[in-house]
Amino acid sequence: MAPSIAPSDNVVLSSTEKDSSLADRNTFATRVAGKGADPEKKALFASVTKRIDYTPKIGTELHGIKLTELTEQQAEELAAFIAERGVDLDRKEHVKLGQRWGPLHVHPLVPHDQESPELIVLDSRLSPPGRYNTNNSWHSDVSFEPYPSSFSILKFEEIPEAGGDTIWSNGYQLYDNLSQPIKTLLEGLTATHTSDIFRVFQANTGRKTFGKLNDSIHPVIRTNPVTGWKSVFTNSVFTREINGLSPTESKWILEYLNDLTSKLATYDYHGQYTVI
Repeated sequence: MAPSIAPSDNVVLSSTEKDSSLADRNTFATRVAGKGADPEKKALFASVTKRIDYTPKIGTELHGIKLTELTEQQAEELAAFIAERGVDLDRKEHVKLGQRWGPLHVHPLVPHDQESPELIVLDSRLSPPGRYNTNNSWHSDVSFEPYPSSFSILKFEEIPEAGGDTIWSNGYQLYDNLSQPIKTLLEGLTATHTSDIFRVFQANTGRKTFGKLNDSIHPVIRTNPVTGWKSVFTNSVFTREINGLSPTESKWILEYLNDLTSKLATYDYHGQYTVI
């Protein structure tokens, strides 16, 4: 087992007076990245030398494109492609690309890089140890925020010799496979997403937040503004309840959707990584 480590000079674990409201300055994009893309993505694929589709519905790796040299049209088409395929693994993702698509999110509790607070640090060796330094649960990133992120960008500094995969689940396909009566029911519902899991961690550790821990209401079925495709938008980590239903009804529906997410492998893509 790797030893726990104290925070290094460039990892901020807990807020101080000067950054206690850092996450409260999060803003939302004024435009939808990818909505103006060419449906055929000719500009993007003109630079692609190799494409690997890991599953029929989700998970693609592109080779040949240099993210630092993308034209505005190529960046727009890449955003649309990610919206369709769910994830793009070019393995050279970075902050500047995310900034082209909109403002970057600062997490209200997870440790972050000192110079770039938009970069959260997930390290199983950080002290105190616990699941909040890693993650092994199905979730949609920051769904507790009023405006959840459109994209998540991962970069790996150190990985284990085996394991450590990240698994994505395809909410589009999950929705498509539901029966029409269930679709009709869910499309009229909203759910409350909360930061409760972080409140518990804060109470147990005394760690100070970088801003308000939000709770938000979102549709159970969302429509992606880029693709027009519908997707299930609940998860086992942040979704507390479906509004307007009895606790028993809410629990049954959430457990049913969570069970579909975790057990139907046809929806999933397992990401394996190299350090870049």
